[in-house]
Amino acid sequence: MNINKDNSLNSLIQLSCRREGEKTYLDDRYFDIPYKLTHYGNPLFTDYLEMILMSASPGIMEGDLLNLKVHCKKGAAMKFYTQSYNKIHQMPHGKPAVQTCDYLLEDHAKLQYIPHPTIPYANSIFLAKNNIHLKKTSHLIWGDIISGGRIHSGERFALKSYHTQTKVFVDEKLILFDNQKIEPETQPEEELLFFEGYTHQGTLLIISKYADDFKKELDEILLEQFTDSDYGFTQCAENALMIRIMSNSGDGIHDWLMNIGNMAWSFIEYKEKQDQKAQEMASEAEKEEQNLVETQEEPKEIMAPEPKKTKAKTKNTAKKSSKDTKKKKKTNN
Repeated sequence: MNINKDNSLNSLIQLSCRREGEKTYLDDRYFDIPYKLTHYGNPLFTDYLEMILMSASPGIMEGDLLNLKVHCKKGAAMKFYTQSYNKIHQMPHGKPAVQTCDYLLEDHAKLQYIPHPTIPYANSIFLAKNNIHLKKTSHLIWGDIISGGRIHSGERFALKSYHTQTKVFVDEKLILFDNQKIEPETQPEEELLFFEGYTHQGTLLIISKYADDFKKELDEILLEQFTDSDYGFTQCAENALMIRIMSNSGDGIHDWLMNIGNMAWSFIEYKEKQDQKAQEMASEAEKEEQNLVETQEEPKEIMAPEPKKTKAKTKNTAKKSSKDTKKKKKTNN
């Protein structure tokens, strides 16, 4: 951690996990104050890892720089949580706070991260950059919730600027770029195509080779609209599903996205087990077929004819010849 002359902080948070056998373990972690990474729940009850990000700070201050790095190694599975709302304090000198989050998921890795909402105070300036790198076999459940400020304190859209950029790469190919910028001084935030009278917006990304199948499930589950919120979902890229919801309750959005995220997690686990069983059955069938082919192609042994017994005859002839010689000797005598 570096404390700058203006008392702003440069903080780094690093978290990585690995898989051993059927379980995922914490591989490495590093955090600067005021943040802390610790286990969440009981690791004995689940095969995946659960971690939570905690903070002893009142929030993000003017000029703060926060860098979060999350790495899920091959086959690892992790659910990552936050402790509370992320508060962005006012910045009277106009120096923005910047948060950069880098996520790296290797082959067959799985990550769920749906943080609590962000609350931008009056006159706050905030820039968030999210860079997500996946493999085709990776699974991501990722969320983001922003609000219009401290609504009950009379700071409804009193912030100066709130800018989020989210880039998703699959095998180093950019498949999604979500760019949102809120500037109430220059934008009609309450009107159509903006917040439309709501104060909170939630986004959930589900990127997986099972995303299309999960969307079909949502088509049957999410049939009714709510009176206090509006939502929609679409296939935003290949094997990628995006859900957006507008509401006046940050807790309500967070709980709703968490429920859908947990559903997606269970659905992915179910599909993985199905694929694993199918692969095992296919490999067994292939082995049986190969054994059958080998037995059919195995050459038959050619039995050689037994040799004729000539030893006894030679002995008899030898005896006869000896007798004949004896007879000849007698006659000669």
